[in-house]
Amino acid sequence: GPGRGGPLGMLPMIGRRLGLTSAQRDQIKNIVETHRVEWKGLADRALAAHQALNAAVTADPIDESLIRLRSVDVAAVQADVAVARAHARAEILPVLTADQKAQLQAMQAKMQTRLKRGQPTSLP
Repeated sequence: GPGRGGPLGMLPMIGRRLGLTSAQRDQIKNIVETHRVEWKGLADRALAAHQALNAAVTADPIDESLIRLRSVDVAAVQADVAVARAHARAEILPVLTADQKAQLQAMQAKMQTRLKRGQPTSLP
């Protein structure tokens, strides 16, 4: 679902690939720990917003203004999650070596390419 594992949902998998030292893992765990409550709140908000949007979309009769309203709520939570991800990344980057940072950037570039390929070129 949305927000599962917080803004660092991919971290355990990435961490293994980067070959983090136990000291690095501990530092990152501490960073994650300090944000746990905040990220749990974001995940809960994201879930509630998605459920409310889904309820509006499937309502009969259609209430277009309600759907638009719920879509704005979803977008607002997504923006907050994106900001949280950026902050988390900014806190974790200094823990990594230059080599690990380069590896991380390469992995993220690969993921972006994969996401782009999966995108439909036009609306149905």
